[in-house]
Amino acid sequence: MPPPLPDAPPPEDPIEPPRRSVRGIAIRLAVVAALVVALLMLAPVDRLFFFPTAGPTPVEEGPPGTRLLRFPSEDGTVLAAWFVPAQPPAEEVAVEPGPAVLHLHGNAGNILSHAWFTEALPPAGFHVLILDYRGYGESEGSPSRREDLLADARAALGALAAQPEVDPARIGIYGQSLGGAIAVALAAESPEVRGLVLESPFEGWRRVAANALGGDPPGALARLIAAVLVRDHLAPRELIAKVRAPILLLHGDADRIVPPSHSRGLRDAAAGEVEWVELEGGEHNDLRHSHPEVDRRMIEFLRRSLGEDAD
Repeated sequence: MPPPLPDAPPPEDPIEPPRRSVRGIAIRLAVVAALVVALLMLAPVDRLFFFPTAGPTPVEEGPPGTRLLRFPSEDGTVLAAWFVPAQPPAEEVAVEPGPAVLHLHGNAGNILSHAWFTEALPPAGFHVLILDYRGYGESEGSPSRREDLLADARAALGALAAQPEVDPARIGIYGQSLGGAIAVALAAESPEVRGLVLESPFEGWRRVAANALGGDPPGALARLIAAVLVRDHLAPRELIAKVRAPILLLHGDADRIVPPSHSRGLRDAAAGEVEWVELEGGEHNDLRHSHPEVDRRMIEFLRRSLGEDAD
């Protein structure tokens, strides 16, 4: 009788070892991803929205009569701003305090690169105060939180109202791009504001981040990343319904930085009077160049809103 055959080795399982390997890799990747997300959530993500240029902003670079103002923000940070007085025709003498506009600029540069956005207003009879947020221009500090920029804008509104040339009952706000988000938040809490002009604004911090990552509309991955990394606190779409002043919305339909759908969303979320203008072929930063009627529309709107007989 032949000796018994040794037990045959079990057939190799071609599935189980790879399964264990894939599972281990997935776990390691998940741990790494969690650590990356945690570090990003602890980091000052708001800083990704701010691109300040610090340095001198000499008033000689501004319109005639421009003067530099300095005043503290709520936490004591000293801010700098240009006050540009109205420029009535030579035959007129301004003796009574007049209407004024607080200019809240976009996220890059400083006063020097943004003054031109409202340069048509002083010749039309409006005083303008252009704020440099903390860390911009000659303002102290560093921008790291949107709440700080709102506090800076709040201080600037008070400084503007305190100027002897200004009628504090006839003040409006102009906000461009990121400045539009700050402008909505400020107007929502400031019933004394009589008119709000928003140029190329975004409706939500999280949504504009998703657009930057994944276009308009953003894909699922872009929305997920934005949802994880970006807070939507002080989102304009949530605050604009609290604005009681008339609103002028200006947006170019070729804007690739902030898609025009943002302004449409703000228009739909507003509770009060809204004049919405979408400009064919207009891009993000050059509406005054490509569509000169922007100046006329803004001046007409502010005259209605800030006129002595305005409600």
